[in-house]
Formats: sequence, C-alpha cells, structure tokens
Amino acid sequence: FVYATAMENGYTPCDEYPDVPTTFQFFDGQENKTWTPQNSEGKYTGAMMTLRQAMARSVNSITANMMKMMGPEKVANTAKKLGINSPLEAVPALCLGSSDVSIYELVNAYGTFVNNGTWTEPIFITRIEDKYGNVLQEFVPQTKEAMNEESAYLMVHMLKGGTEEKDGTALGLYRYKIFGGNEIGGKTGTTSNY
Repeated sequence: FVYATAMENGYTPCDEYPDVPTTFQFFDGQENKTWTPQNSEGKYTGAMMTLRQAMARSVNSITANMMKMMGPEKVANTAKKLGINSPLEAVPALCLGSSDVSIYELVNAYGTFVNNGTWTEPIFITRIEDKYGNVLQEFVPQTKEAMNEESAYLMVHMLKGGTEEKDGTALGLYRYKIFGGNEIGGKTGTTSNY
C-alpha cells in the first residue's frame, strides 16, 4: 500500500532510491523518539534500486523511505480505499505491516490492481437457479473506482517483480510449476519467526 500510494502520487517502478537507513522522529506522548527500520538481513547495501526491485526484494529501508515521503495517513487512506476495513494505525511502522489485516482483505485489496483500479466486493454466490435452469436470484457485487487505471497497471507490474526480478522473494514459487503461461505477482510477508 506504500508503493500503491507512491504510484498514485506520480512515482514509477523505475524510480531509484538508495538502500540506506531511514529514521523517523516522533513523540510517543512522553518523549521524543526515533525509529530506524532494519532490513531483514540487518544491513544496508547502499546500492541504488528501482522501486520495483526494492519491493520485489522486500527492502525495508526503501519502503520506509517511501513511507516517510508519502506519510502514514496517506498510506492508511490508500489501503482503506482499496478495501482494507481493519483498523490501521497511521504510524511509520505501518509500512512494514504493523496492523493486522486478514488474507480476505488483502486479496480484496490486491484484486483492485488487476481490476484496473476498480474495487469489487468479494462475493461467493453470483446466481441461484432452480433445477430447470431458471434464475431465482442474481447477486451483483458492488464496485467503486479506488485508484486510477495507470496506477493499478503499475502496481500489477510492481507485484510481478517478486517472481521476475533478480533476488525476488517469490522466486521460490517456480518449484511448484504453477506458472504455465500465467502471470503471477505477489508480496511476501514478514520474516519474523518465518
């Protein structure tokens, strides 16, 4: 959602940023504090990476940098527009997934990207017929424009990076032989306790 917010604000998958520490300063109600997110390996390479490469490799420092530029409130608002209904605390750590959301909500929100920016309410039953094929009831999902089509397209390209970029965190999917001409994208989860 950090990267979706960036795409909505004129950034592109090709924009480059360095893998360096990003520090947030905040007041916790009692004192001024700082927070510098670590990469999963605990080090920074200093290398320049495109946003697509950074997302594909789950480089926390660049995600944090984007969060700092976008702002937690804007990122939380983007997530809500895309279908996240769980409470989201608009804090810097949101960029690394500090608020719990369900898989259902994530699939709902990610579906907006492949639907050209249109959020579509997930429904299980689309039609009920009697034994003669007569339609008794049809259910049409609610839809709404959640982001512009170009940003949605860029996010699909970004998400495919995990399976296409060197060192992409989803390259392991190839061992399951599920591609077969399909395009697959995704975002890996946390490294905490695997």
